[in-house]
Amino acid sequence: MKTILQFIVFILFGLQLTHGQLLSFTPEIVLGTRSHTYQHYINYSFDSNWSINNVTLFDAEYFTEGNTIFFIRNMLAYKVSKHYKINAGFGVKNPGTFSTINGQYQLTKSKLKLNYSIGTTYQEGFTLEQNISLNYTPRLTNTLDFYLSVFAVMNTDFKMINRGIQQVKIGVKKGDIMFGLAGNLDQFNNTSKTLENYGVFIKYNF
Repeated sequence: MKTILQFIVFILFGLQLTHGQLLSFTPEIVLGTRSHTYQHYINYSFDSNWSINNVTLFDAEYFTEGNTIFFIRNMLAYKVSKHYKINAGFGVKNPGTFSTINGQYQLTKSKLKLNYSIGTTYQEGFTLEQNISLNYTPRLTNTLDFYLSVFAVMNTDFKMINRGIQQVKIGVKKGDIMFGLAGNLDQFNNTSKTLENYGVFIKYNF
């Protein structure tokens, strides 16, 4: 946890040195029934078409290290048109290093953001990977928005579902801060191993 806090401080310091429109940083913490989770999304735009991003997640159980989940991915993105991107990246996740390339569809409205991507990932063999994310923030009051976030990933080699992730968060948004209830589900090797975590979350947009 100390290392994570030091990393957050480093990122925040870097944000102060970078123009806000070029770089964004969104950290999030979940305190749940099984584990505590830290994850963030960092995006840096070179221009209107090219950008790089980093997604990092650490999920650690309270009383054992046997089910620690980690995911770090660095990705280069090229915006083909208003709604479409091509992404290529590499990183590390259970059980080791991986590389990926995919196509992405984006839909952004005033209170709705939808992303869907499909492509291939190589980690001890090729798999088809699909992921979808939805963020919905309708206005509740003059200063408060409802917050709904849904995220799901599936990897398959067409023989079984190698990896599945579902994350759901429901709460409120006030300015750049979001908080509420969270549920995280993880499946491994055709659901032969499943993990569940339910709790509360807090998230901030820098």
